[in-house]
Formats: sequence, structure tokens, C-alpha cells
Amino acid sequence: MSMVHRMKRYILLVLNVCHLAPLEKSARGKCNKHPPKLNGRLPIQGEEIMVITRTLQQTGGKTGSSFLIILPKDWVIKQKLSKGDPVFIAEREDGCLIIDPRFAKTGEPRTTIAKIEQNLRWEITSRYLLGFDEIRIVSKESITNSQRNELERMIKRFVALEITEEDDHQIVLRCLVDPSTLPVNTALRRMHQITSRMIDDSLNAYFIGDSEAAEEVVQRDEEVDRLFFLIVRELRSAIQYPRMSEAMKLTPVKALDFRLAVQYLERIADLAVDIAQRVEEPIDISLIKKIEPIAKEVQDMFSDAVKNLFKFDPKKVTFVINAEKRLISKTAKLRQYIVASPNGQPHTQVLVVDSLLRMGETAKDIVDLALPQHD
Repeated sequence: MSMVHRMKRYILLVLNVCHLAPLEKSARGKCNKHPPKLNGRLPIQGEEIMVITRTLQQTGGKTGSSFLIILPKDWVIKQKLSKGDPVFIAEREDGCLIIDPRFAKTGEPRTTIAKIEQNLRWEITSRYLLGFDEIRIVSKESITNSQRNELERMIKRFVALEITEEDDHQIVLRCLVDPSTLPVNTALRRMHQITSRMIDDSLNAYFIGDSEAAEEVVQRDEEVDRLFFLIVRELRSAIQYPRMSEAMKLTPVKALDFRLAVQYLERIADLAVDIAQRVEEPIDISLIKKIEPIAKEVQDMFSDAVKNLFKFDPKKVTFVINAEKRLISKTAKLRQYIVASPNGQPHTQVLVVDSLLRMGETAKDIVDLALPQHD
């Protein structure tokens, strides 16, 4: 089982723990009228989780039109619910019902507090990714100008995170982005566009030894990181709040696929930065002509893999799978050529070729995300 498939299985287990599973089906495909009671910890997908069975009840006699189930008392207490409190019930595409006690709270801003004396970079990053709308940075002592300047530099890593209030002992950060204005699909496509240009620009800078163009590629990686954090934030919020996932039209499986995909896109952007940071003197034209077709195939693989995230196309899947095999062969031959005919810095040239190979392998990882849905 591949790493991608193992990770998907693990996270789907976590998601299934959060939702109410449907009744088991009989061999004929119909729900059993009286399924066995499954109370206690039961093995599901190799893990033990707490499962409670409830009998469906009908009000108003045989002609009644309402059906009831009794919610577990421990769950009601844990969620701090009482008589008359509203809960949100949504139906997933697979027939499961989601019971969400946070329906009345999801429209309210979520606030968290962090002390400025703590590891502030980590504290802000973790709270931003957890979907908090407001982060209050507090300090017993007066906040210094250097601390304020450091905080301003830090929040540039995050989309729409701005300072909205401040005094001597507190700085308030608010995330002003609305997921509906920059949905995950749009942000992912934007991330792909930036990364694709980074690949082209890093190679062009490497070919001609342009250190200024290479530095621009390195700086552009910050925008990729900003989009990465935003997408992860939105995906986590979608999983936490069913109403948001419905609005974003994201199933748990699709959210998981996007979470893995955005990690792969960031990896490819980092590989483009690796190439840009190896810029030295211009390289020989004969080597450029051997690298260019490999780079073109990597770009084609990358493009088809990302497109396949939004619309499954078996032809694109087949192309990427076969292209990876060709890429492994071509890069192996090119490495041999570089070592046998050294010109310039052969060690650096081999590392650049290896970066292109790893980009292609990562594109293959992206296209693998669609395969389990179409077995």
C-alpha cells in the first residue's frame, strides 16, 4: 500500500469517527431493519472507536410522520447542550447524517489568545491553520517596537491576516478573508500557476546564469507558502464545520485529496527554488538542449496532474504514469552524459536534473490521489 493510500485511510478513519455512520446493509443492498446493537469500542478499519446504537422511534402512532432517536447523554453534556438548544443536521452524499452542535456558533468569530513571550511564530501559525478569526497577542510588559516590527513581518506569511487593534499590552490580529471570495479550487489553481512559472523561470535563470532572476524565484516562493497556509486553513475549517463544507461543496475525501495535493505543490515549488539557488555561470548550449525536453515533460505532467484534481480524466492519468517511467530513464542517461562529459560544474548540473526528476515523481503522487475513487 502506497504512502498516499495509507495516509488517506488513516485520515478517513478520523473523519468517520466524527460522523454518524449509516445502518449496515444486507446482502441485497437494503438496510437491515433490526441491525445488531453495536455499543462499546469496536474495530473499524483497524482501529477501535466508540459506537453507540440507537433504535429509530416513531411518534403519533402508526400514522405518525416524525421519527426520533435519543442522543447519547454523555455527548450532550460534553457539548454543553441543554433542552431547547438548536443542533445542525446535514446529510452527506454517502447517506450519513452529520449532527453539529456548533450551528449557532459558526457565524461568530472564533477568538484565541497567545502570549508574546511564547514561540510566537509557531503560535500564530497553528492558530491561523486552526481557523481562528481573531488572535489576541498579549503581554504583561509593554510590547516593544522591535516586537511589533517582528510581528508585522511574521504575519506577511498569511493571506488576509491583519493588525486591527493594538495598545501597550495587546495586539489583535484578524483574518479578513472569506472562503467564498477565494475558494479552495481557485487558490489551488493559483498556486499551480505560480509554481509552474517558478519552474520555467528558475531553469531560464540557471541556463544563463542570471542571479537576479533566480532571486525573484526565491521571493515568489513566499506567495506559494501564503496560499498553502490559506488552503490548509480552509480545508481544516471545512472538516470542522459541516455547514462550511457544504457551502464549499467539499466532501471529506475531496478535502483530504486537496490537503495532500497542496503539500505536493509546495514541494514542487521548493524544488524550483533549489534550482534557482544553484545559479552560477551560464551552462553549455548542448546541455541546455538536453535539459529543455525533460523540463517540458515535467511541466506537462504537472499540468495534467493538477487538472485531474478537478475533473478525472483517465487519459491524463495514463500519460503521467507513463511519463514518469520515461523521465526516470531520460534523467539517468542525462546524468551519465554529464559525468562522462564534464563542462562547468557537473555536480550542480546533476543536482538540477535530480530536482526535475523529483518534480515529475511528485506530479505522479498528485495524479495518484484520484485513483482510489475509480478502482
